[in-house]
Amino acid sequence: MTSKINFSYSKQDQKYKKYKEKAAMIRIIVSLLVILSLAIVIVEISEQSQEMNRLDLENRELNEKLELAKQEQNSIQDLEKKVGTNEFIEQIARDELGLVTLDEYIFIED
Repeated sequence: MTSKINFSYSKQDQKYKKYKEKAAMIRIIVSLLVILSLAIVIVEISEQSQEMNRLDLENRELNEKLELAKQEQNSIQDLEKKVGTNEFIEQIARDELGLVTLDEYIFIED
């Protein structure tokens, strides 16, 4: 005696089962969309962070160059003030030409 057990669902049970399957599928799709959105946001934040680091480094390098240019400008301005003065002419004569004044002695070592 083999008996077959036949499970039959009412239409209402079948509709409820389909509703549950659709709801589960919608939850899976929404979850995937949320995960995908989060991944995109994380990648975007990472790229922006790298760009900010690059720009910060570039900013520091430019500030260093600006500081060097300011120092050079100050040196040039100081030199402009000295050019033409007796002290400047004397310094150039001593440094570049090796000249001395009348009241100085030159010692030469062997």
